[in-house]
Amino acid sequence: MNATAVQQEQPIEVRAWQHGAAFLFACAILFARRPDAILNAQFRAEDGRVWFADAYNLGWWPALFQAHTGYFQTLPRLGASLALLVPLALAPLVLNLIAIAVQALPVNLLLSSRSHAWGNLRFRALLAGLYLALPNCAELSCGITESQWLLAFCAFLLLVASTPRSLAGRLFDVFILILCGLTGPFCIALFPFALFLAFRQRDRWRWVPAAVLAALCLVQAWALLIVDPAGRTHAPLGASPVLFTRILAGQVYCAALLGANKLALLPGLPVFIFLVCLALAGTAIVAFCCLKSPLQLRLFVLFSTALFALALISPTGFVPAGTTYWENLAAAPGVRYWFFPTLAFAWSLLWCLLCRTVLLKVVAAYLLFFMCIGIVRDFRHPAFQDLHFAENAKRFEAAPAGTTVTILLNPGGWNMQLVKHPPG
Repeated sequence: MNATAVQQEQPIEVRAWQHGAAFLFACAILFARRPDAILNAQFRAEDGRVWFADAYNLGWWPALFQAHTGYFQTLPRLGASLALLVPLALAPLVLNLIAIAVQALPVNLLLSSRSHAWGNLRFRALLAGLYLALPNCAELSCGITESQWLLAFCAFLLLVASTPRSLAGRLFDVFILILCGLTGPFCIALFPFALFLAFRQRDRWRWVPAAVLAALCLVQAWALLIVDPAGRTHAPLGASPVLFTRILAGQVYCAALLGANKLALLPGLPVFIFLVCLALAGTAIVAFCCLKSPLQLRLFVLFSTALFALALISPTGFVPAGTTYWENLAAAPGVRYWFFPTLAFAWSLLWCLLCRTVLLKVVAAYLLFFMCIGIVRDFRHPAFQDLHFAENAKRFEAAPAGTTVTILLNPGGWNMQLVKHPPG
């Protein structure tokens, strides 16, 4: 099987029960990577401190219109609203189940016949398998706060898929695009691709996603400039060519092959020379794939590059005094910013394995072998520290009305404050 054959095979229709089985299998893989997300569900950071606390303290409807870090974040706020319907002890489980469902959805989108332009079903199954087993992505594991990145991935897959022919398919596309556009700033990066496809393909439907994303860009711009202009942190960026090389080589290319590592922090000229060579080689492979692969994969590489650049230009998060954003990013394996470029590199290697250039096939085969090491090393994501959330939930349920109850959260230093409502 070569790259040409991958593109020329007729699409195979996956039946509804097969989609259901694939979805459950993907959920099982995600559960295996972090079992505590189900077996000992706990809030992490914004899950409890922002999404659930706002929904409980303010009310679910007012909380939906609160911006966070400069943007509207509809998906986690809707999830927190649903979590109000169950006892507090089960609320983290509700959010985690929603996050797992969002994380599994790209598998079904890739296997759908609408994605046949990516390649034949076997190739798309391999793409989905690499996505599920991707190294260096622990922060995205079963958490609703980072589900916005995976929702953006779903929106991209729908944008480049073939046009939906049924009303249900069109409504589903619009629903995912709206939910994505109202959950973080990704509509800003998606809009140029929707516009490109609308101009390139003679299909009036292509203008619908472009129009939807254009409107959502205005909504998120309003949130950033008017509703929450101070929501973005403003620590020193600390950008430099040296740190960029270390981040790209250590946290993207090397981490894709060997899993989470601290290579970007190692001192010494020999290490830096190695990182430069790795950065150049990895970029050359991705660039070749971007030039020769099918349109969908080329657009994904460009989309991933755009998000990677935006993440480095305007990151967010806690930065200790005396350090910069880029210094912290160089020392941060598994964070959300590495997901798209790492997946683009992994998919580029898989495509190169099937191309006709012998040298590239051999190089890709060796690198994919090393990626198996990274998959094994990073397959199981670390469990959260057990802070006995269920016991704290009982303490909250027993508190008198009007009492402010503080519950410790993961990671260390985070907490959630709830003001106990009167019964009923």
